[in-house]
Amino acid sequence: MDDTPINHPAMTTMPSPRPNWSPETKRWAILGIVALLGALIYYARSALAWLVVAALLAYLLQPIVNWLHEHEMPRWMAAIIALLIAITIIIVIPAILLPMLLRQFLQLSDSLLQAMVKGLELFNDWLVHSRIINLFGFKIDMTGIINDLGDIVNPSEGGVYVPDIQDIMAYLQQAITAAGGVISGLGGWLTSLVGRTLSLLFSFFLMIFYTFYITVDGWKLKPWAKSLIKPEYLPEMSELGYRINRVWHAFFRGQLTLSLVIGGVTLAVGVMIGLPNPLALAIIAGVMEAVPTIGPIIAAIPAVILAMTLGSSVLPVDNLTFAFITIIAYALIQQAENVLIVPRIMGSALELHPMVVLVGVVIGASFAGILGIFLAAPTLATLKVILAYAHAKILDVDPYPIPFDEEQAIRARNRGPTLSGRIKIWLQRIISKKTDEVSGPGKKVTSSRPNPVKEENEANN
Repeated sequence: MDDTPINHPAMTTMPSPRPNWSPETKRWAILGIVALLGALIYYARSALAWLVVAALLAYLLQPIVNWLHEHEMPRWMAAIIALLIAITIIIVIPAILLPMLLRQFLQLSDSLLQAMVKGLELFNDWLVHSRIINLFGFKIDMTGIINDLGDIVNPSEGGVYVPDIQDIMAYLQQAITAAGGVISGLGGWLTSLVGRTLSLLFSFFLMIFYTFYITVDGWKLKPWAKSLIKPEYLPEMSELGYRINRVWHAFFRGQLTLSLVIGGVTLAVGVMIGLPNPLALAIIAGVMEAVPTIGPIIAAIPAVILAMTLGSSVLPVDNLTFAFITIIAYALIQQAENVLIVPRIMGSALELHPMVVLVGVVIGASFAGILGIFLAAPTLATLKVILAYAHAKILDVDPYPIPFDEEQAIRARNRGPTLSGRIKIWLQRIISKKTDEVSGPGKKVTSSRPNPVKEENEANN
């Protein structure tokens, strides 16, 4: 009897290998996916704005959540606590400061109104008393032009017109019709305002839920993203991720620090030179610091207007000279920021040419409004990091010959000790000096005097 098993199709037929896509098919697939994602982002950009804000808020809250989670707190509870802290900062603190801010900005608006009135008075005085302009040594007589403008604005009338009863009734009918249109428009405006307010509240609460879920489950995205990458590319992708994270970390930390520093310096300079409403102008300077390139210029405009019209309360100079002093002061603050403050705070993470940032601000404003303006600089810096990696891979060059940790250590050594490191060194020196004084000259001190070189190296690390 033959024991050979009967050949079954399922047992004898080997699975045929699945065909692979050709390189051209892969390229077209990648282009199609990128085009589809770009179209979805473009058409859903208004809805995605709140999701982007939620992702940024979750990114900022992540260190708090991680710290609480490491101390044996459930992640969902840590996310709730972090959200409560964020809501307190966003709502409660501005509500406490609102009366003071409102008073300052009411004073600023009153000062600007006085400046406009005084400017009109000065212009009218020039029209009456000085109609000759001296320009590069040439005298231009404006008397004829001003007289012609006066004839246009105030034409001579031959008599006084007295309306009859029919004209009065026609005027009343037009006034009633106009009033009805105003009331109808006001009703439509109120309806639109209520609708926008409700929509804003709904979007805000939706953003809170987005932030909660991203904070709780966002860590799961990292393993999922790694699963999409071939193992041999994981080290490079990790290095790329470190550098992108450095960009955003430096941006948020640096932006907050810059706003506080520039606001404080502007307040101090405004008080020193006698600017009207220095606190309100300092707040404007700190807030406008979030707008790259053009923000400081916009912040300087109300200061120059007040200086030119109201003058200084401290310096014994005329208004025009004080306006030039104000322009120079704001320019010096901006130069000190670019040369001294930004490199120390931002580092090299956002090294971008101002023209590139300005173009990015315009594109971001047209694409996502205020959010696009605010995120223009870090988005461009992220694209710069990605394009540098792609350029190195296209040229078959190692994109990261120095690992990220070593590169950060080299940057820290070149930059010198940070502010916290210097404070630590000063405190150690003060403590050591007090220890020497307490021990006395004849007593042996167990702890030796700190080595400044060693301390700076420790501060850098």
